[in-house]
Amino acid sequence: MLRWFNASNLNQTLLEKIISLVWYKVLPPLFGGQKGIAHFNQYLSLHYPLVCVCSDNNQPKGELPYKVLPVLPTGQKHVLNPLYWRKVKQIARQEKATTIILEHPYQGIAAWLAARAIKARFIVHSHNIESNRFRQIGKWWWPLLQHYEKWVHRRASLNLFKTREDQEWAVQHFGLSAEKCLIIPYGVEQPVIDPEDGQKLRRQYDIRAEEKILLFAGTLDYGPNAKAVEDIFSAIVPRLRAAGMPFRIIICGRNRFPAFQYLNKLADTSVIMAGEQVSIDPYFRAADVFINPVLSGGGIQTKNIDAIAHGCNTVCFSSQATGIPAHECSTKLSIAENGNWDHFTSLVIQAAAHKDPTPRSFFAYFDWNRILQPLIHNLQAHE
Repeated sequence: MLRWFNASNLNQTLLEKIISLVWYKVLPPLFGGQKGIAHFNQYLSLHYPLVCVCSDNNQPKGELPYKVLPVLPTGQKHVLNPLYWRKVKQIARQEKATTIILEHPYQGIAAWLAARAIKARFIVHSHNIESNRFRQIGKWWWPLLQHYEKWVHRRASLNLFKTREDQEWAVQHFGLSAEKCLIIPYGVEQPVIDPEDGQKLRRQYDIRAEEKILLFAGTLDYGPNAKAVEDIFSAIVPRLRAAGMPFRIIICGRNRFPAFQYLNKLADTSVIMAGEQVSIDPYFRAADVFINPVLSGGGIQTKNIDAIAHGCNTVCFSSQATGIPAHECSTKLSIAENGNWDHFTSLVIQAAAHKDPTPRSFFAYFDWNRILQPLIHNLQAHE
């Protein structure tokens, strides 16, 4: 049973009330993108009353410091249905919202109409430039999405971006004012490390003590991640084997769509296809190195940040290190030249040879309380 957060504990004025509009499943938060929204709402709700209006496949676990209304249908098609535009507007009015924060651009029409109808502030929380992501993976309709994405961002009174690169791109191509933009990175919570996880996983998969555990995790029924799995088999495994390093690679992730079932036919004695996991955390804690051989797709790679937070040495290509300051990661992040598999593999071997603790500066940089301060100050200025 959900319980509304005790507003008397809030430090801020109760004149401000936020609606977070979420079109897909983020509760319970299992993956990077889900955690990014769920934790953003969790920490923001400690400062302002917040209502998350989301799709009906969300399943909150336990008590949350904010109200959840899973009343929208699952899937993207409804975002263009005027019936649901009206529903969002009715909820915003009933909840007496003063600010509507839109997660991703898809429900932009509903959020904008609701904000205009009740004279609420309209904020867009961008997790990447969506049209660029779909352009990179070859979707023909990406120009249509770009026009819509631009339309949504230009109607917001404030735009939140995960990286400076995304903000600068949006300012240039969407014609946004830099003064109406903030960078709100992806944040992490410092995990509790169980030293037994490594041994449990080795016993589960019969991994010998001398074999280094390399991990890749992601939604495998997504083009860039599926290509990364192919490259693990074709480019990384042969090079590691030729180098003579004992290793096992574990690949975790969802694969539900027929177009990606070919991945299940890939096989190698050094690779374990572990499938979709309820929690990836024990795998992060057991791995010696998190390998991220993704070469396309936009936005910040949340999987890299989660891996480093769990103590994994992480290797990725330079295109996938956006938004992660290397100086805050110390030896935990190694960045290879894009597409250079010899360089990537040599960095994996080097990373597997040591395992220093994740530096405190990393957790300080990606701390949610610190990250949200610019937004909180902005909201206070508009009260």
